[in-house]
Amino acid sequence: MAARTVENKNKNLEVGELVKWYESYADGYITKDAGYGVVVGINTYELGFSEGPYTNYTVYRNKHSDTMRFGIEELELLIDE
Repeated sequence: MAARTVENKNKNLEVGELVKWYESYADGYITKDAGYGVVVGINTYELGFSEGPYTNYTVYRNKHSDTMRFGIEELELLIDE
């Protein structure tokens, strides 16, 4: 099974941060598309069948001029201060 090679040390992204996003095919291992964007929204909610809250991020994708939601494992922080 493939392992993710991108490390995301900052698990708490904030609105306005520059990120690189990775869109995967349904199998979750092959990258369909990638690009740069800005976090414009954060959604946190309980799924009810797993531990802890689930957080996803709404990202404005510069490449496509649209927004899309991603999990933290699909995002990489570009500017780390």
